[in-house]
Amino acid sequence: MRVKQRWTNVTIVTAEGQQAGELLVDGERIAGIVAAGTPVGDGWQAVDGKGAILFPGMIDLLQHGFGAHLYNDTETGAVAANSQVMLRHGVTGFLPSISCLPPASMEGVLARLSAQCGEATGARALGVHSEGPCFGSPGAHNPENIVAPSAELAERMLAATSGTLKAVTVAPEREGAEAFIAAMKRAGVSVHLGHSLARPEHVPRYMSWGVDAVTHMYNVMPTYPPTGMGMHVVSLTDALLSEPTLALGLVCDGIHVDPQLIRLLAQLPEDRVFLETDAMKYAGTPGKTFEFYPGYVVTSAPGKAVRDEQGGLCGSSLAPDEAMRNYLRLSGKDLVRAAHATSLVPARVLGMEHEIGSLARGKLADFAVLDPATLAVKATYVGGERLYGSV
Repeated sequence: MRVKQRWTNVTIVTAEGQQAGELLVDGERIAGIVAAGTPVGDGWQAVDGKGAILFPGMIDLLQHGFGAHLYNDTETGAVAANSQVMLRHGVTGFLPSISCLPPASMEGVLARLSAQCGEATGARALGVHSEGPCFGSPGAHNPENIVAPSAELAERMLAATSGTLKAVTVAPEREGAEAFIAAMKRAGVSVHLGHSLARPEHVPRYMSWGVDAVTHMYNVMPTYPPTGMGMHVVSLTDALLSEPTLALGLVCDGIHVDPQLIRLLAQLPEDRVFLETDAMKYAGTPGKTFEFYPGYVVTSAPGKAVRDEQGGLCGSSLAPDEAMRNYLRLSGKDLVRAAHATSLVPARVLGMEHEIGSLARGKLADFAVLDPATLAVKATYVGGERLYGSV
């Protein structure tokens, strides 16, 4: 039976601000946040945080792999292993993700990856993200595996994942996308615009279909040349910025998105931006060369992203806590704003903000203990239980 924890000598990062108070954890949930010394009754075990920062557990909505594992390969135990590794980085929830796979094998991979989510014993494997296969522009994905969207394809993907498909990235300009998106939304799947050649003027229509987020904003998105008339030509990214309810995913390594654009995104309301790593195999390690798909060789290197033999980007080498620290440094924002980007906005995108994503009474006690000087992760708690590190 878990003890009732009373965290003292800590700074608590909530959705509203930072406060020097005490966090009360009863079982797997947060029982409240109170001022230091507030009487709360008997039976509470004091936990001296020694000046640490309590930060809401980070949630990564796009992660193709980490360490030795690429989720496309569905190696036995891959999700379980990475659910433990994620704890070192303050992550309490993530979506193992696939890329555009051969049509004949996609459903099998989805089914195996879905089953592996139930094996996670560290960070919560919240479900699966299928990045593709209905793209307008392949980016680093295999163009031979891109297919047209349809309601029938959506139903097959949903059946293969048995309710665990939580997000799908689609180019909504493709014929058949409206029916595909409608089927996904009926099943409660978050639909992300990405790898798209959509015209800016059509974005409001796609929003009305149910697009609620954007995969790796500014990456694999077209811009248009000037007309010579002295007027700014509205781009797809401009149109996405203009939609007040659209959540924008950001790969915050300072490579995928120019730091000036990161500062621009940081000026948006706090519910608009979320960090996603788009991490690949060998992220979190010294890095190696590997084959992302047959004939396409890429190299992972910490701090230098993942690149192909021509120098093109193919995902990142980011760990989520590294992305959080980059966001603070590059955006000029504070820990409260960072907590929205790493935790609360991703939870909202999944429709899970009532359970996870911030430190608030009644929510699951998922949080990271950060060093106040370096913001390194000292410990990670999932459902009130310490699964990594020490205080």
